[in-house]
Amino acid sequence: MKASMLMVCIFVVAAGALAGAAPAAEAAPSAVAQAPAQTPAQPQTQEGRPVTLAQALTQALQNNLAIRISAFEVQIIRAQLEAAERAKAGAARGVVSYTRTNERAITIVIPANTFPDQPTPITITLPLSPNLFDARIIYEYPIYTGGRLEAQIALAAAGVRGTEAALERTKQEIILNTKLAYFQVLGAQAGVDAAQRSLAQAEETLRIAQARVRAGTSARFDEIQAEVSVAQARQVLVRTRNNVALATQGLAAVMGLPVDTPLRPQESMEVVAVPTPVAELVAKGLAQRPEIAEHKARVEAAQAAIELARSGVRPVVGLVGMVSGDGSSPTNITLGWSVMLSATFPIFDGGVTAAKIKEAELRLESLKVVEAQLRQRIELEVRQAALNLSAAAEEVAAATKTIESAREALRIAQVRFREGVGTNLEVITAQAALAQAEAARVQALLAFNTARAQLERAVGGPV
Repeated sequence: MKASMLMVCIFVVAAGALAGAAPAAEAAPSAVAQAPAQTPAQPQTQEGRPVTLAQALTQALQNNLAIRISAFEVQIIRAQLEAAERAKAGAARGVVSYTRTNERAITIVIPANTFPDQPTPITITLPLSPNLFDARIIYEYPIYTGGRLEAQIALAAAGVRGTEAALERTKQEIILNTKLAYFQVLGAQAGVDAAQRSLAQAEETLRIAQARVRAGTSARFDEIQAEVSVAQARQVLVRTRNNVALATQGLAAVMGLPVDTPLRPQESMEVVAVPTPVAELVAKGLAQRPEIAEHKARVEAAQAAIELARSGVRPVVGLVGMVSGDGSSPTNITLGWSVMLSATFPIFDGGVTAAKIKEAELRLESLKVVEAQLRQRIELEVRQAALNLSAAAEEVAAATKTIESAREALRIAQVRFREGVGTNLEVITAQAALAQAEAARVQALLAFNTARAQLERAVGGPV
């Protein structure tokens, strides 16, 4: 019976420590203040570069490659918008040509008797230069394009707004990932602190058991139980230290640093209430989420695409001015100029333009359905994050009270065992209960801060 109870207690200790343990302290209202914790019996010196959450976020935003790609996309679309706007100013081009022909001449024959005293015909030969030089400057100004240029400008402007919103969305995703990685390191470090405390408690219990065995007041089995408990605590400590290393590498990767960069977070996970009602959070999310702005830009682009397609059935009016010069040599040029007003009317294209208009209109209708789906998803994300936040806050409060009770139970069990009126199994059971309570508090704190970060992402900004 005792052996089975021993295995159950060992399993509880190991499971609680593997899940992570929190500092034995009440949750403070500040998100920055360090929560008080018991000093570990065997403190571990934490090496690494100190880093705050704000520093981690700044570093991640500066180094992330996805953000750089999105920034380039914004610049590309802005260049396209500039090109579309400048197209309304028209375009000028120059044409210079040189033509070499065969040697030839023009012969003029004046019939006889054309002039007085002209009894015979007169033949005049004019040689022509084989060289022909031609130079022209042509300027074309679009007076009316059927809305094509305006639609292209609107399309590019919508593209700029869409890529800017996409850049903001990428930033918010990086911020969320960085916060989650930062909290993972904090949770892993809290697990190391709890494992160190559990090891210190197990070693103290072993010391007492050994003393009682030497004094003949306890059986050797009590000492063996304590030795097993110490060995299990040391194994858990090794695992938790490895969890810190893994979490630290994940944080370094998110920050764009070499994954083996040692980091040491300077803050702690705390419970900070969010008094804003859920309905206001939902409204805020629907108003400022970058996905909403991105989708709005797509709708505007679809509307511009409809106008662009409709321009295919409208006339195009343009003004063309030309200054030209031609001659047999660069020094023998005859100048001239011309102005032409032209209008082009589409007559028949086999229904291609009508099909393009229909396609653009259907895309716009599809985007309206997508908008409804997007708004529904945002509301769901906000409400779920708010529920997770509220539940985690209650779990933290319950776990804190459980820790207080578990500490008192452990203290009583240790006193009873030290005085010889209790068993070593009572102490081990109490230690397992405390470890489990501390692990529950760490998980609740991690869940709260994760839910808060996800709520801020769902809302599209601080809450």
